[in-house]
Amino acid sequence: MYDLDCFIIAVYCLTCKYYPLLFPQGIRQRGFDPKLSDEEALTIGIVGEYLGLGNDKAIYEYFCRHYKGWFPNLGDRTTLVRQWANLWIVQQHIWIAILLESGALEDPHQFIDTIPLPLIGLKRAPRRQIFKGDLLLELDYGYCESKDMHYFGLKGALRITLIGFITQAVPVSPRPHDSQYLDLLLAELLPGSIVGGDKAFIDRSEKEQLKQTKDIVLLTPKKKNMSPSSFDMGTLEIRLRRLIETVGSQLTERFNVQRMKARKGWTLLAKWFRKILAHTVCVWLNILNGRDPLDLDGLVTA
Repeated sequence: MYDLDCFIIAVYCLTCKYYPLLFPQGIRQRGFDPKLSDEEALTIGIVGEYLGLGNDKAIYEYFCRHYKGWFPNLGDRTTLVRQWANLWIVQQHIWIAILLESGALEDPHQFIDTIPLPLIGLKRAPRRQIFKGDLLLELDYGYCESKDMHYFGLKGALRITLIGFITQAVPVSPRPHDSQYLDLLLAELLPGSIVGGDKAFIDRSEKEQLKQTKDIVLLTPKKKNMSPSSFDMGTLEIRLRRLIETVGSQLTERFNVQRMKARKGWTLLAKWFRKILAHTVCVWLNILNGRDPLDLDGLVTA
């Protein structure tokens, strides 16, 4: 498929396509523009996330070491990190723009789930100083049943399409049960959509209300002691639902969403949306080249 050089060029071309369309006047109301263009900064971040470099320092050092000639205006790390943080809303808008162009937001079959986002060790949590009083994100203690893991941080509320596009991705407090985020997870879905979820969304009265008020069918696996229902997942839906587990694994293992480090809500959001955008860009490039959308490993050859 792509070699790394061509992949960087492809990502840069995408950022140069969307950024001027979405922000023709740029994002800065005052002050001087940075020497490194926003399109270049976005490209470095997306490619670094795909490569699994994991954190700002590793991405910066990799491009200084291997691609300084391609990005001659790449200055010091703190300037780049600050630029990335200021671009968080741009990353979110480009992600949505790709979803709109691909038609993913109109996909009538989607799946929902949440993934844990630990941010602080359990022992350090009681005496933490970061995120206290933060107006954007509310950290709390959480528990992931599938991994039998207690943690302190957030959880990511995700919705994906049948081909692997992430169409909803919001960091939320881990304390409420997943079912309490159902309205958020189903936001802006078209009437007639069919959504697959896990047993956290098994409430039949809620499903009936969704069908009646929004014409959305929510399917979940049936527990052994429950009578059959029209909202039960069949064998095919259960197999298809593994797609969201695949996407969750990619976000965890390649894009390192469970190892994000930040001290403020907006810097964490910048890192979160950079990872979501990077995943979306990779899926979109696979589709444009007629490849399996979720074959991220084969997108770039050594």
